[in-house]
Amino acid sequence: MQLLVMGGTQFVGRHIVEAALTRGWQVTLFNRGQTNAELFPYIEKLRGDRDPRIDPGLSALAGRRWDVVIDCNGYVPRLVRASAEALRESCEHYVFISTGSVYDFNQLQGEDDESAALLTLEDPTTEVWFGPAYGGLKVLCEEAVAEIYGERSVSLRLGIVAGPHDPTDRVTYWVSRGARGGDALAFGSPETPLQFIDARDLAEFTLLAAERRYHGVYNTIGPCIHWSHFLHSIQQATRVHTTYHWRDDESFLERLPQDDRRTFGALPLAMPPRLAHIFTFKDDRALAAGLRYRSTLNTVRDILAWDQARPADEERVAGLSPEEEHALL
Repeated sequence: MQLLVMGGTQFVGRHIVEAALTRGWQVTLFNRGQTNAELFPYIEKLRGDRDPRIDPGLSALAGRRWDVVIDCNGYVPRLVRASAEALRESCEHYVFISTGSVYDFNQLQGEDDESAALLTLEDPTTEVWFGPAYGGLKVLCEEAVAEIYGERSVSLRLGIVAGPHDPTDRVTYWVSRGARGGDALAFGSPETPLQFIDARDLAEFTLLAAERRYHGVYNTIGPCIHWSHFLHSIQQATRVHTTYHWRDDESFLERLPQDDRRTFGALPLAMPPRLAHIFTFKDDRALAAGLRYRSTLNTVRDILAWDQARPADEERVAGLSPEEEHALL
């Protein structure tokens, strides 16, 4: 299998590339070479920019052919359309990595599937994707890919993704916090639902979708568990006892410290009770098509090993410091 990966050097893309190489696939990367450029030194790397207005643009893709393209870093419809059109005659199948944020959370009922209502944008021309327009822009990206490729394309809608090399620290914070032990702050209750998918399980299903030429859209949000299961798995992995003090007052979330360091929140994954049903999406279509989940304990153990090997001074972009947590408790 000859595979072109758009991006491919950060988290989800990185795990997809590693899984493809394990399968013996021939992998080519197309990116700007600005993120983890030292990774995968022995595979072909094409340099360029998704924006055709920025030299050299997509010119490195000209005259080439691949069996499948996996688009890991498409956020702006104009740019996704440009790459999809440039590759229309150069590949048999296009896999677009999308997001569960395409759904209109205000219309969810709980245990929603791919038929749930999608977001719309007041300004569909905006290209400020990191913020409120993120989900709506991804809807338009999906539509552009489907328009150009039809049944030669598939969109995978991710939720929270966990695992080694996670740049968001959302799941990693809780693993790291559990390893410290003592009294910890948590929001919701032990029975509050929670969903995340291991990046490696996602990678395997992405390659399966590529190999079998799936089309349409698939939720790949992850198993619906409860916080009690997640935290128990952390205790099993760390062998450290932590006493969690639960809060469920939504106004408490507004009092948590906010700053530029915490891109993903002071208590990541904390969801107000009125929105708890957001973590109950159904992956039934993907499960029937071959998606498989590893155990929460397996994921937690690998996150723990990776996190403990990170430099102590590496910035964490989610979670409370010990001093902040102590003051709140």
